[in-house]
Amino acid sequence: MEPSTMSIVLQVELEQEQEQEEQTAPAPRMVLKVYDRQFSPQLREFKETGPATSASEDQFAAFVRQGSMPQFLADYEENGPWAYGEWDVPKREAYFYARSTLSHEIELEIYDRLVDMQGVHVPTLFADVRLAPQHAAAGRDEIATKYTEVRAILMEYIPGFPLNDVVTEAPESDWAPICDQAIEVIRKIADNDFINFDIKPRNILVRRGEGGSYQVFYLDFGECRFRDPSDSDEVWRARKRQKNEEGAVGYIMMNCISYAKGKKGKKYKGTLPLPWEYTPSSRFEGEYIELYDNAG
Repeated sequence: MEPSTMSIVLQVELEQEQEQEEQTAPAPRMVLKVYDRQFSPQLREFKETGPATSASEDQFAAFVRQGSMPQFLADYEENGPWAYGEWDVPKREAYFYARSTLSHEIELEIYDRLVDMQGVHVPTLFADVRLAPQHAAAGRDEIATKYTEVRAILMEYIPGFPLNDVVTEAPESDWAPICDQAIEVIRKIADNDFINFDIKPRNILVRRGEGGSYQVFYLDFGECRFRDPSDSDEVWRARKRQKNEEGAVGYIMMNCISYAKGKKGKKYKGTLPLPWEYTPSSRFEGEYIELYDNAG
């Protein structure tokens, strides 16, 4: 399922054992989200690295067997992408492992926090998955397997269209209720002490229901950061204001709708009111606080 960024998203069907004489029902469709450092376009572009090769996998496996990963992970946790002045092949692959693993752990934690929204406004999470590494040399022993196995999550498949396609996929009379529902979903998600740094309308799916109804789902939580225990309420509100998660959806969708209705230049120049306009909630208002780190 395209586009692929930090992870690879596959539509899968579960094999079911059945007696031959039994009538076979359609296999349930699900989504397997795979956090595979070898095939993460966004990560590999960040380090200007091409596709993984047998040679690069051999070097990474040797790096792991030498016992270098614990020190690397400690350096990375302290200094992030700036942990080293020069990044050789094994260190780049170790970095890709660390970032892929972090995204996987973040999504698991967030789906746990949003358990009441699963199946309603976020997909249902079915399983935490481990897959054997593709490169044969990587999985010969327990030490190597620990750092080379591929992590994934198995989730509910949501058929639908991205929110930013609402102007072509739904009648104009439905734009407002769909967008209102999307903003309410974002506001509800935002109350769970994390910030989504990759929030965008294309990560929101709209599923058609019976009788002309629609159900909105938010899908991607791999680029989130949790509230630090040291963050005061004022600092946390400042961080939320800086990111403005609901505005990242609301303003983009209002812009999308204004273009559909004849936007010219930077502002809507039509003579009629827009079918939907975003009204900020101002729920994280507060005095200005200058934040010196990268968490905001």
